Amino acid sequence: MVYLLKEGAHAMKKYLDHALNALEQRHVNFPYELLTTYNALGLSDVDMMVIIHILSYQQVDHTFPDLDRLAERMSLTADEIAVTIQRLIVEGHIQYVDRMISVRPLLERMIGMHNEEQASLAVFTRFEEEFGRLLSPLEYEQITRWLSEDEHPEWLIIEALRESVLSGVFNFRYVDTILRGWARANIKSEKQLSEYRKTYRKRTEPEKERTAQKTTQATKSTPRVVPAAQPGKYERFYELYQNRAETSAARSDTTK
Repeated sequence: MVYLLKEGAHAMKKYLDHALNALEQRHVNFPYELLTTYNALGLSDVDMMVIIHILSYQQVDHTFPDLDRLAERMSLTADEIAVTIQRLIVEGHIQYVDRMISVRPLLERMIGMHNEEQASLAVFTRFEEEFGRLLSPLEYEQITRWLSEDEHPEWLIIEALRESVLSGVFNFRYVDTILRGWARANIKSEKQLSEYRKTYRKRTEPEKERTAQKTTQATKSTPRVVPAAQPGKYERFYELYQNRAETSAARSDTTK
């Protein structure tokens, strides 16, 4: 009896070992450097966990994640996950390519933080790609001035470019205005920029709504003004018209 119990315990331990080995081998690939820098890149712990779950889902199931299934794994609802994904895409942290989520933008920023020389070259290329043309010598000088004289980091210049493009303004002066505003706000990291954007949206959106409401109310309440007829304004016109008509009638009688 004791022998059978020992054999059963040994078999159970062997089964557990196989199960644990299988679990250890069932893994997904994820850039380690991204785990060590995501906070400096402006991502919260929740943002990072959403990205990790998305990438793991895509690597195992080879498809865009089912938000309901992700919600079962996390403390977030499906709607909260959807809002997080949408915000991360809008803020340029991730992108939606070929029906899949890509973290390439994050990896580009991460590389840019560690290799400023290559990143500086990437700035010029990024402007040409977004503007759809080659840059002029003066525009090259402006970017160089941002990097060397103003000492704006490469990632901040690209963020200002992204802000300009999303606003539909392809203008170096507008990008410079954005950078000056961020410099006054003492933006030094992507995390600070992310917090600044949130605060800015909360501050400006109510004002935009009030302005829109005032415009709508003014349009509805302001009656249409019809200009009053000016005395004698058309008398000269009718006089000329009448003389022309009389002249034509006289010519007709002469012809007859």
